[in-house]
Amino acid sequence: MRPDHSQLNDWAMVHTALLVEGQSRLGELVGTTSPSWEMDLATGLLTLEGHRLQFALLGGVDEAENTWRWAWADPELDPSAIAIGRTAPLRRFGQESGLWEFTEETFSVEGIVDLGMTPGASLASVASPQIMGGAIFTGLTPGRRFYAVVTDPRLTLEAPSAFTAPQFISGALAYGLGRPRDIVLVYALAHQLGIERLDQALVLTFGDGTRLEVGFDPDGRLQAMREIPSQG
Repeated sequence: MRPDHSQLNDWAMVHTALLVEGQSRLGELVGTTSPSWEMDLATGLLTLEGHRLQFALLGGVDEAENTWRWAWADPELDPSAIAIGRTAPLRRFGQESGLWEFTEETFSVEGIVDLGMTPGASLASVASPQIMGGAIFTGLTPGRRFYAVVTDPRLTLEAPSAFTAPQFISGALAYGLGRPRDIVLVYALAHQLGIERLDQALVLTFGDGTRLEVGFDPDGRLQAMREIPSQG
């Protein structure tokens, strides 16, 4: 029977602005979409194009069976390795959120939405902010595609502003998945922004004091984004 990934898909869709932001920042640092890479699970360091970055290894998809297996449940890996230990909060997150995929050792990825980076990346996009991740990295090993979350401060310390956030929100809405208000809310909550909820708008206040008004039409579609004066 086909597994029910509907709740996970909903979570993945509203996390798209964070996904766009993280991949943009990783691209700025690494400078290529197909960087050379090397993983050290024991030290928790991922080397991309010479940049040594802290990371967490989530797991991988068996390409023949189309199944996901978490790294902590992989008998070929040491679950005490730093890169795997960083994923420990995810099982509790799965229990508290009702996302069963985060508590099962392995499962079919059939039916998980593909946001352009494979279904496994959609799962990783939900996992990333739960462990303070800044981006997703995926690569191939024999018979398996692995997924990692880059947790390095170089990708998480730069706070968004009313000037930078619109490009990530617009990139997320370009997927055409709907629920733009929820996408903006999840982005704002993840960054701990000030949020003023109006009938047809959200006003976000950023850490640098800048403010962004995101307006929606009566059907909930994005209407406009504009920077507005800071409050005195």
